[in-house]
This record gives sequence, C-alpha cells and structure tokens, in this order.
Amino acid sequence: MKHLDKELESCLTEFKKKILLIEDGIRQIPVSSSTSESVNITKNKVLTAFSTLTKGKDIKALSDSIQDHFNELSPSIALCSSPKGFRTAWGLRSKTLSMQDAEAIVNDGGQLIPVNDNSRLLSCEQQGVVLGPEKKLVLAVRHSEGNYEDSLDELGRFTYQPPRDVSGMLRYRWCQFLSQKLKVPYVVLVIMWFEYRLNNKMNQLFILAPAKIIDCDEDLINLNESVHRPLKLQLIPRHEAFATLNLIKSLNSDNIDIDVRAELPEALAREWSYDKINSTEKGKQLKRWAQRNSISCPGSKCDHIPFRELKNSDIAFGHIVSQNWSSAFTFMLDKVHHPDNLYLTCKTCNSSLSNNFPEPKLREQIVKQGTIGDWLRLHEHKIREAK
Repeated sequence: MKHLDKELESCLTEFKKKILLIEDGIRQIPVSSSTSESVNITKNKVLTAFSTLTKGKDIKALSDSIQDHFNELSPSIALCSSPKGFRTAWGLRSKTLSMQDAEAIVNDGGQLIPVNDNSRLLSCEQQGVVLGPEKKLVLAVRHSEGNYEDSLDELGRFTYQPPRDVSGMLRYRWCQFLSQKLKVPYVVLVIMWFEYRLNNKMNQLFILAPAKIIDCDEDLINLNESVHRPLKLQLIPRHEAFATLNLIKSLNSDNIDIDVRAELPEALAREWSYDKINSTEKGKQLKRWAQRNSISCPGSKCDHIPFRELKNSDIAFGHIVSQNWSSAFTFMLDKVHHPDNLYLTCKTCNSSLSNNFPEPKLREQIVKQGTIGDWLRLHEHKIREAK
C-alpha cells in the first residue's frame, strides 16, 4: 500500500465523522459586502456531496485523483508571478491595463500571459472557482475587482468568497482537511485577467500566482458552524509551490514507513545551518535541549551514550551526506549544511563514520531520533529557550 493510500483511509473515516455533525438548516452566504443568499443544507445533500468528492470511498481511485489534480497544476506554476507582482496587479483596481500599469507589474516580478482558449486557466471565463480534472478539488480561483471582500494584506492574505451550494461548501472543507491531515499546504492558483490595447485592438492578458490555504484548524473544529465559511488564502513564491507539489508526489511512495516532511522555512533553515550551529551558542542550545530530554547518540561505537553524560565539547553535528561527497557532486553543495542533513552525535561515532554514509542501522536510529530539521519542526520554541 502506498503512503498516500494509507493516510487517505484515516482521512475518510475522520472527515465522515465530522460531516455527520452538520445539522439541517438555512445558512446565510455573503454575496457581497451588503447582500447575502440563503442556502438550505440537509444531511442528505451533505452525504451526497461527500460521496462525490471522495470517489465513493474507493481509496485507490481517490489517491490517483489527487495525484492527477496536482499534476495538472504543476506546469502552470512556472508561469506564475511573484507575490509582489501579483499584489501590484491586484492594487490597480481596474480591468484595463495601461502601458505604465503593465510595466509596473513586470518590474515587480509579474508575468503577463496572453489569452489561450485551449487552456481552462487562461480563457476569459467568469467562473470563480476552477475545479481539477475530475471536478473534485479546487484547482484555481479567479479574482475580479469589486467582488466579495476585495482586500489583500501586506502578507498576501485574502479571503475568497464561499460557494452557494452544499457540494462547493464541503469541497472547501475537504481541501482544508486534506491539508491538515496530510501535513502538506494545499496549493491553488489565483487568476486575474485584464484588457490591454495592442495594435489598436483590445487583448486579454492574465496574471497568475500560487497561493496556499491557511487557517485550516479554525474552520475544521466544528463543521456545523463552519461549513459555509469562505477560504482564507495566502500568496506564496513559486519555489514554495514547487516544493509543496514535490512533497505531495513523495506521499505516493510505496514505503509507508517513510515519514514525509514538509520543507523547512528558508529563513529557519539558514538560521540553523551547520555554519550557524557548529561551535556557536545556537549549537549549545541544541545540545542542552537534547541533554535535558534524555536523548542519546544514534551511533553504536559509544553504545548509544546519553548526551547528558557528555560535555558539550564531546558532542558533534554529523552530516548524513558528507561534506566530501557533496563536493564531488556539486548540486548538493547548497544543501549539505541544511538542518535536514544534520544530526546530533558523539565525537567518537562521528569520527568513525569519516566520509562514509551512515550504515542502515545508524540511518534507522537517525530517522527515529530525528534530524536537526525534525527537532526544529517539532520543538523550535523549546530549543530557543534551552539556555
């Protein structure tokens, strides 16, 4: 069984329990800042929508559908604008671009793309939410100036209007739930289109940006209260979107024992890289935290001695992929000192490894105990307090 299949089994069971708590009744759905529309929600509509979204609970079909969905999204990421460029376009408050507007967008990292009637994403449709290939998940959202809540804050966060049908409402919550349980940000495309005069003819130009669904936990506490809420999104750079899609692909591994990790934030990875923790106060914080939490050396040469029995000077930071190996294969040079390639060990075990890779038993212990990156994901604040 694939890793994703195993996770989806528990997802279906837990999400089904949540939707059964949704009570029949009328929900008021905001259409604009001043008007709303009444939507009648019934248990039967909810269960029908659940069956449609989850492929009738066929795990393999659902897993394949999710992979196909994000495979369709992937090629469009390269065409996306930077968050700054997209914010510039958003802030124009006009459906028609002047030459100066277009230059401002491009100067801020925006990419303006001509209309393509063969593409669902780059055609002039008024449809708000664009669904994936099997119409199960949200692929993209179209923003039009003046609709719903029309604000984009400095961090690139905005709220996207809620659907006016039960299937659409449950789709929003299902996307959030997948993100929460798979521990992977859910990426969508945000699309805007403009008119631009070229050769005395009005042409359509598009601007795309990747975004991730945020604040999932709050909306998933009680679906009876939140089923009709909008989506909260945040613009992200292309490299973060690509990293997320790669993470989703890795979930499709046949090895269900592999713990798939979300990418460390770039700033955190730089802050705790090897050159920032080796023989520094930050390194001492990591060692003190390990000592206080009764963590032992993953190596066998020292018989897994507890770090609390060692002086700080006898504790080292080991590399899973060695520094010499990365020098021979230079594509690794910018990753070799990454916290995910580092682990805590004693000097004896670290010296015995030399420039070799950890043997299978040591690798198993490193995975069980955690890399420095794993510790930061789970215990960053406690590590910072280890003074």
